Amino acid sequence: MLNGIGSSVLRNLITSNAVITPAVNNKSAQNALTAEASTKVTFSEASDAIAAIYKIVPAQVQSSVGVTSSLQAQLNGAAQSKGVGMNGLGSTLLSNLVNNRGDVTLSVPATDAVNAAQSSSQSALALTVTTQSGVQVSLQMTRQQGGMVVELKTSGGQLNTDEAAAIGKLSAGLQTALDGLDSSTTKLDISDLMKFDSSQLKSVDLKTDLRSGNSVTQSLNLHADDQERWLGFHNGDVSIKLDTDMSKLTQAGSAAQQQAALDKWAAKFDQAASRGHGNSDMLSLFKESFRALNTTEGKANESINTQRVKSIDANAAKNGAISGLADFSATYQQTPVAGNPYKPEEEDTFSLNVAQKTTSQTQGDTQDLTQQTLFKLKASFHTALDSDAPAKLNALKSSQNYKYHLIDDEERSQTAVTQNKKGELTANYSQQLTQNETVKRYQLAKLIDSVQIPHSAKSESTRSFAAAQFDAQI
Repeated sequence: MLNGIGSSVLRNLITSNAVITPAVNNKSAQNALTAEASTKVTFSEASDAIAAIYKIVPAQVQSSVGVTSSLQAQLNGAAQSKGVGMNGLGSTLLSNLVNNRGDVTLSVPATDAVNAAQSSSQSALALTVTTQSGVQVSLQMTRQQGGMVVELKTSGGQLNTDEAAAIGKLSAGLQTALDGLDSSTTKLDISDLMKFDSSQLKSVDLKTDLRSGNSVTQSLNLHADDQERWLGFHNGDVSIKLDTDMSKLTQAGSAAQQQAALDKWAAKFDQAASRGHGNSDMLSLFKESFRALNTTEGKANESINTQRVKSIDANAAKNGAISGLADFSATYQQTPVAGNPYKPEEEDTFSLNVAQKTTSQTQGDTQDLTQQTLFKLKASFHTALDSDAPAKLNALKSSQNYKYHLIDDEERSQTAVTQNKKGELTANYSQQLTQNETVKRYQLAKLIDSVQIPHSAKSESTRSFAAAQFDAQI
């Protein structure tokens, strides 16, 4: 078995008695696919927005509104908090936009109690929401040694009732996301923020930054509009970059199809963590954010039009010939750990690079589509010499009895679909898996052997589909 997404396709062909014949494998095209998120997505601390917020001097900012006793209590709690959530203040201001659309500035000067609670911790948050009419609402929050400031401002016009309501509905999703970031077991719970009302809102940008002194301890950069979604996140344990192309949602399948495809990707991530000894808690951050950004079925329904039945990407998605997901790119990298005090250069590492890219073209009455996927795993870790249990290593030579594993796996797949003028499809599937593991064994710090364990497999098949029937056309 090819240890991949497409292996389920092969099983389905066998169980459905489909005719399987050899297909052409375009290796050069497959090998061109890379995980571009690593270069496209940045972290929040590199943004002008976060830099500008940290330049705010709380002592120089005056509150613009009267503060009720309940709001004062919320402000006091926010000033003494240590995360980015600020005791729900931002969500409160967003929800209040329904009834009060004026700008708001709240400032709490530093006190001895606040300084003691904060120690060296400081935070910044920038949320920018742009409406379809061009009005921009910005929420800025910062907690520093000098105190705390929260500002909600509107520019580019006035919010209408529907826009204010749509932004107000974001308040719960914002707080859920911030609560996840502040949780003792960090979560990237951003799914509700991805469900904003796109008939009223054009884009949502959220940046958070948490620091101890001048060191960034947690960073989130999240963006969503009708063309692209991206996420950049890191803390002391992991770095995550995700990018999803929202511009071609006719290739997106139904909710059930997307969830099935995402379940298969989640299983692949878990398999990789098992093989490469990845951190399951950190990987859960990647899996939940990967699912949130790539659940686009609701948006895809909005793109249905009278031409959809004639489009090869929609036809292929409806038939299940392709994944049903929008194109994406993602990287996941755990912070290297010096797992052997005697040889700190032998690090425990784990990283994933995954991507999907779809292209199509029309030649006369024929349409062609190619969908490629990439899955790469790199890992290194220590185990006991006589088992797969973790090695118990210290700085003493007497402890240096262990195995050091180096893993470098890559799986590439390609689906090439052709559609004739009747809308009938022919899909060619090809997959190639290459796995390499090197195991070095040491006794009393001396290398006694090094074994390479290579594995490769490939598969090719063809399947035909009738033209898809669509339930709704607008």
